[in-house]
Amino acid sequence: MSSYPVEAADTSSIVDAVNNLLSGPGGLGQDFSGFTSFEQAYLTGNVRTPYTKFAPFNSTTNVIPRLYVFPIALAQSEMLSGDTFKFTFAAAEAEPPFVIGQPILIDAVDGFYDGTYSPIGVVSCSTTECIVRTRGSFVLTPPAAGGTISYEYTSQGGSGGSSYDISTDCNSKVVVTGGTDRVFVAGQLNNTISYTATTLSDLYYTVKITRYIGFPNTNLVNPGFVFIADETVASIEYEFLALNGTSTLPVVDTVFSTLVDADIAPGYYWYILDVNFFNTTGDLQVTTCELAQRSFTAQVVKQ
Repeated sequence: MSSYPVEAADTSSIVDAVNNLLSGPGGLGQDFSGFTSFEQAYLTGNVRTPYTKFAPFNSTTNVIPRLYVFPIALAQSEMLSGDTFKFTFAAAEAEPPFVIGQPILIDAVDGFYDGTYSPIGVVSCSTTECIVRTRGSFVLTPPAAGGTISYEYTSQGGSGGSSYDISTDCNSKVVVTGGTDRVFVAGQLNNTISYTATTLSDLYYTVKITRYIGFPNTNLVNPGFVFIADETVASIEYEFLALNGTSTLPVVDTVFSTLVDADIAPGYYWYILDVNFFNTTGDLQVTTCELAQRSFTAQVVKQ
C-alpha cells in the first residue's frame, strides 16, 4: 500500500505513483468524457448524428430545422436506385423544408414504400425536391404521381414512447470493464420550445438521460458500432396545459446533478440527454427546439 509523503527508499510507492500519473483519468476511474456548449443550436430530430444544427441560419443553405413539417403535396416520386428515392414537390416551398438526416414520412404514393425513411433519411433537400436514402434496398419501381411528404416528432394522444425520443448533442461514451464499475453522470439542458396548435392542447415535455449499449456492426468496409437504447437512467417531466395558436414557451432549464448508474454489464456505452414531446389532447405539434447553455459528463469509477 503506497502512502504520502513517499520516502526515498520506498520504491514500491514510487512505482505506484508513477503508474497512476501515467494512466491519466484511468488512475481515478476507468474512463471520463464530457461535452459543453453555449452556442445556439436547433434539434434536428435525426436518429443519427448530427443531432443539432448550429447558427447562423439563412433561407437557402442553412435553414432552421423544423420538428414539424405539414404534409407537402408531391408531383412525382421516383427511385434513383434500390435505396435512393427522389420526391418532387407539387409547388416550390419558400425554403428547404427538411435538413439532412431527418427520417421523413411518405404517404399514399401508389406502389412506393410508404412509411418513415429512417435511417438514413434525407441526404439533400431544396425548395423543389427532396432525396432520401434507406438502409435496406427495394425493388425498382416506375415513377408515380401524387402523395405527400411530411415530418413530425410530437407523439399524438399517447404517452410519448421511446420511438419519439430526440437525442441532443449532450452525450458521452464510456467503457465499463467490470461488473462492479459505477458510472457517474451529470447534465444540464437549457432550451426554448416553439409550437403550433389549432385547438386547446396539453403538451408534456420530458428530458431524460438514456443509456445506449454499443454492438460492433457487420460492415467490413466501414466497421464501427451500432447503439440501441438500453435503459433510462433518469428523467424529468414538464407539463404545459391548454396551449393554442402559434407561440414559444418560456425557457426550460433542466439540471441533473451527479447520478450513479450501477450494476452495469461490461461493455461500450453511450449516455445521451434525450428529449420527448407528446400531447394528450388537441393537435399540438412542436415546431422547433432551440438549445442554449448545455453540458454533460460521464465517468466510470471502479469499486
